[in-house]
Amino acid sequence: MEVEGTLEGVRAYTIHGGPYYQLYYSLPDDPETIRQCQLPADAVYEDPRPGDPIALTMLLQTVMRIDRRDPLVP
Repeated sequence: MEVEGTLEGVRAYTIHGGPYYQLYYSLPDDPETIRQCQLPADAVYEDPRPGDPIALTMLLQTVMRIDRRDPLVP
């Protein structure tokens, strides 16, 4: 399932030399609640920045991938 959201914060880190991100995001139906997920860098688009419109790919309420969403395309 794909869900739209807004990226609120990003923290890059490494585990045993592998790049990962801790990402903070909000959803349009509850913009006051900041949620977070941790993903390997290959599951996140290049150069994520706070404020980016995003599309979250979710499985069983777990974020599996985050892509940048084009704000001009509905």
